[in-house]
Amino acid sequence: MRSFLFALAVLFLTVLPASGETVRDFIKDYVRDHFPGKAIVFISAPDKDINPKKTEVTLTSEDRYYLRFRLYVKNNSGEDIIPVNVRVANLKPVVVAAHDILPKSLIKLDDLKVKKVTESRASLGFSSIDDVVGKRAKRLIKAGFIIKPSDVMPDYRVFKNAPVKVIYVSGNIRIEMVGQALQNGALGDIIEVKNISTGKKLLCKVIGNGVVEFVP
Repeated sequence: MRSFLFALAVLFLTVLPASGETVRDFIKDYVRDHFPGKAIVFISAPDKDINPKKTEVTLTSEDRYYLRFRLYVKNNSGEDIIPVNVRVANLKPVVVAAHDILPKSLIKLDDLKVKKVTESRASLGFSSIDDVVGKRAKRLIKAGFIIKPSDVMPDYRVFKNAPVKVIYVSGNIRIEMVGQALQNGALGDIIEVKNISTGKKLLCKVIGNGVVEFVP
């Protein structure tokens, strides 16, 4: 009978969930709530349970890579002091695809969203949506992926070595001629264009598909 009760007690203790939470889980929640600009890389802390309601936290030091805490945990015999070191990385905003973006498609505002990632990953992409809207995708960009500069290109309206219409306007005078673009150009870009008739190079502003205006 005694052995049966002992076995039953062992079984009960095995399936009974531990009270409180671990130091690591506690500090994860604390950093998430109080340091939203940080991502946890590693936590150095003892493997023990604590009661969050009886725990006070003090930040003892902070630098770019570490947050150092002391936990003061009240118990029946007084108070435990638990040092905790947390390796962190700074979070920065980066532009990602809101859904799959197909190759050659013109990227619009609703194709994009911003999320926070570690500083090293954020450096791979764009920090502002404005830097991506209006560009064209060079390849398939999967939903949630960081959009890198190598994934996009300007929405060129004029292409290098292609023929273009050159418009010259001066007062009431308007002249149109054929030129050859010497550079790619998006709307508003100033590019070099060769006058087919004279061979002279002109500076022109891209104003439409295959159309440029002479800049005096």
